[in-house]
Formats: sequence, structure tokens, C-alpha cells
Amino acid sequence: MDRKILVIDDDSLILMIHEAKLEDETNCACAYFDNAKSALSHIIEVGKSMQFLLLLDINMPVMNGWDLLDEIKNYQFKDNILTVMVTSSVNEADKQKAEQYDMVVDFLSKPLKTRHIDRLRNIAEVAPFFKEAVPNQNV
Repeated sequence: MDRKILVIDDDSLILMIHEAKLEDETNCACAYFDNAKSALSHIIEVGKSMQFLLLLDINMPVMNGWDLLDEIKNYQFKDNILTVMVTSSVNEADKQKAEQYDMVVDFLSKPLKTRHIDRLRNIAEVAPFFKEAVPNQNV
């Protein structure tokens, strides 16, 4: 099954930062969405033949991150979707809410940083989406 990372955030600067950060780190295609509805349409269109890793913001207009996760739970291919919440929220209630979703595997503060990518590489289900870490050549 093919893999794809979907970055979903309504902040265009964050999308650009995440694109630059992921450019040389992934083993698969990446797609960037500035709203959850467009991302959901894409997931529905190709969901049966694809494994997704969503890097998902919580607070977005029209359809927020929680709404997207609630919608995805209704689809038969939901087991093909892993999610990392990447958010500016520091609310402990959001972290606890994320734990209630089986598809959420981590909760990170945005923007993505190298340490976040390294952390994701250590999550067994998520690791295949990323290239292996290159050891530091500076001795």
C-alpha cells in the first residue's frame, strides 16, 4: 500500500515551514492543505488504496481538526489513517482529547522541528513514512 503525508493547517506560513522541514525527511509523497474539508475530499478520493499520516492542526475555521477526526471515524478505511496533532494549543484538555482517538499517535507543538521528526521516526507505525536518520558526521 502506498503512503502519503497530509499536512493540514490554515496558516500558510506554517504550511511553508512544514514543507521545507519535510522535504528531505520523508519516504513518500506529501500534500498540503489549508483546510480540513479539502483534505477530507482527498482522503475520500484515494483513501482505499493509501495509508495516510495526517499532520493536523486543531484550530481551523469551518472544519477543525477534531471535526475531521470525527468524520474520518465513519469511513471503512479509517484504519489506514494515522494522525499527529501539530498545534499551537498548550491546553491540557486538547492533549487529553487527542488520547481519546485511536488514530492519534502523537501531539506536537508547531512548527515542526528536527527533534519532532526524530521523535516520529521512533514511533513504529509512523517510522515508515520517514527516511532513516542520517548520523551526525561531525565528530
